[in-house]
Amino acid sequence: MFKKIVSNLPFSPALVGQLGFYARRLRKEDTTRRLALIFVVLTLIVQSLAIFQPATSANASSQNDMVTGGISSINDYLVAYDSNTKNIRDVLDYVGITREEITKATYTEIEVGSRLSWGFVSHFSYDQGERQYNITSSDGQRTTAVYSRPLNLWGDYYVKGWVGYSQKMGWFGIMRACGNLVTNTAPTVPEVATTPTPEAPEACAVNPALLASDENCKSCPGNETIWINDPSCKPNVVKSKLAINTSQGYVDASTVTAQPGDRISYTITVENTGLNSDTLALEDNLTDALEYSSLVDNGGGALNDSNKILSWPEITLKPGSTQTRTFTIKILDTIPSTAQGQSDKTSYDCLITNTFGNSTTFKVNCPTEKVVEQVATELPTTGPTGNIIFAIIALAIAVYFYTRTRQLEKEVRIIRNNTNTGTILLS
Repeated sequence: MFKKIVSNLPFSPALVGQLGFYARRLRKEDTTRRLALIFVVLTLIVQSLAIFQPATSANASSQNDMVTGGISSINDYLVAYDSNTKNIRDVLDYVGITREEITKATYTEIEVGSRLSWGFVSHFSYDQGERQYNITSSDGQRTTAVYSRPLNLWGDYYVKGWVGYSQKMGWFGIMRACGNLVTNTAPTVPEVATTPTPEAPEACAVNPALLASDENCKSCPGNETIWINDPSCKPNVVKSKLAINTSQGYVDASTVTAQPGDRISYTITVENTGLNSDTLALEDNLTDALEYSSLVDNGGGALNDSNKILSWPEITLKPGSTQTRTFTIKILDTIPSTAQGQSDKTSYDCLITNTFGNSTTFKVNCPTEKVVEQVATELPTTGPTGNIIFAIIALAIAVYFYTRTRQLEKEVRIIRNNTNTGTILLS
């Protein structure tokens, strides 16, 4: 267009009006392309910060992590081991993995398969394969509880981490995202030697006063033929849980999708099916539930704000007796679109899972962003080099068009000036 106007201008001076119109268009383009160039430069600055100082995920760690936030090298793990942070050294001593064996671990991909993962928070039920181990320190004091469960319960995928070999446990792995232990098997628990059932001392049978006063003479409650030192005379506590959506017609919560504002009533039950009494504390970990809800009725318990454990005072459960506790959560009115957890894949996954003996799981009606996240789980990996090349190309294109517009604008001014002074030359 520009060349056509300029070439015909000597023959038709009236075209100078079109040249003026073209000049005004160029000024608008100049403004637009100047803004485009400014935004491209600002984008490059932000992208450079993202490349050279990448942001840390707001949900990169969880209470389940053996090393909070994960590790970037095996030395990070050794620092936690040496300081016994979160009693990690006690856990590894229990499993049978030494510091020297950890230092020899090499970085690679860990295939999930049928392996076990270890963590500090219960996520699954006994029937799903989760087992609890009470860890003690070198002086015999109980320090923490750790849980092992099939790694494929988190999903069938590869995880990155360090792999080593233990003389006691054999193959083992350490996950980069959370520092959690991965093993092929669980540690072997020594069998408790059993002894024949002792008979009641003859004096106990003929002396009721002795039966009442001597601990060795007391019979197992509920069974007069089994004595207190019989291995069968022990408690057996069975835990169970039920979740009811009271906002959608008092139905099983797992059969419907929870909507914002719904109320979910949980009932936990403990039953002693053994032959002796047991004293225990009732505790329920609500970490996963409180990501999408708030506790509106604690059922007489107390919620620890730091670890999200709802607990009740200790109870003594007699043989054959049952006790229940009921509490209620309310689904948040605005469901957060927080990204799924990096170290804990069950975190912010649009599901609420709670375990107390058995596991209860139900869906939450998450916003559209979470639906997109679940469909497109990962964007193409380009890396810093690809990002820099794309940025340079985008900058070059923006600079070219801006410079071209400036050049044409300058040429138009020269031609209009020559036209007004009558000095247009034919070439």
